[in-house]
Amino acid sequence: MDKIAIGKLIKERRKELGINQQTLCIGICNRSALSRIENGEPNVGIDIICQLFDRLGLSSEVIYATEDNYDNRIRQVIRNANQADVTGNRVEALRLLDTIAADYDSFSLQNKQRYDVINTMLLYEDGRINIETKIGNLEKSMKLTRPDYCLEKFPLVMTDMEAQILRYIASSYAILGEHEIAISLYYHLKRCAENDTNRVKSANRLVSICYNLSKCLGVTEKFSESIAIAEEGIDVCNFVNDMAMLPLCMYNCAWSLTYRNENGDREEAKRLLDELSKYCTPQTPYIDEFRIKIDELRRVLYD
Repeated sequence: MDKIAIGKLIKERRKELGINQQTLCIGICNRSALSRIENGEPNVGIDIICQLFDRLGLSSEVIYATEDNYDNRIRQVIRNANQADVTGNRVEALRLLDTIAADYDSFSLQNKQRYDVINTMLLYEDGRINIETKIGNLEKSMKLTRPDYCLEKFPLVMTDMEAQILRYIASSYAILGEHEIAISLYYHLKRCAENDTNRVKSANRLVSICYNLSKCLGVTEKFSESIAIAEEGIDVCNFVNDMAMLPLCMYNCAWSLTYRNENGDREEAKRLLDELSKYCTPQTPYIDEFRIKIDELRRVLYD
């Protein structure tokens, strides 16, 4: 893409989202630099352009694909480490990160953020840091690109990485039992996902957000809200054909119906439990523990 096309795309997308230049460029570049970029004269590094693309929900792959540089190679190593972690090879993931750790100071801001996040998650999974340290590290990572971030001021628009960090922070607060903080974070993530013009991408994000949000709402006895969000999650799962998460959202709905216990709630909860059982497969997350939870809820319903 040439400079004029890049600037025009950034400007059009920014206006489509209804945000001003200052909101878009905070933590990435100054406002005058963004103005020059939008006017087709971006005398800035590729990393800044890609950060702007990511924050606007635009794919930066087409830009990175044309660059065979050091930063792109670092990005690929971090990706490989993440993939190793996803496939359960934590040792390999940590080894890959270790091969580039000495060069950390020369990383771009984006790659520092990516490196910090995956390293924090791996260290937590490996038992080397506790949940409080995990949250502190994640919040520090967020402030690399969002220096004004705090729990009282969530970003209006986010890159995919920033949204991922916020999801990790939300789930960590939920683990700590700080459900009200987690709920506020998940509601913000939900609003951001719903504003994404890419409907499929938005739906895929909403699946896990709705599941976790409905769970936190149920735990805090906000049963009607929990049911509504769980039902939305069920609809989204059906839209994107996510059969792994579908039974989990159905379970949340059944659980909150059971404990709200208004007229007809328990009958609907029984129906949901009977239906979700046929969707349980080895691909369902934590399937053995999940089946135990289903049996426990059945006992509550039928005793």
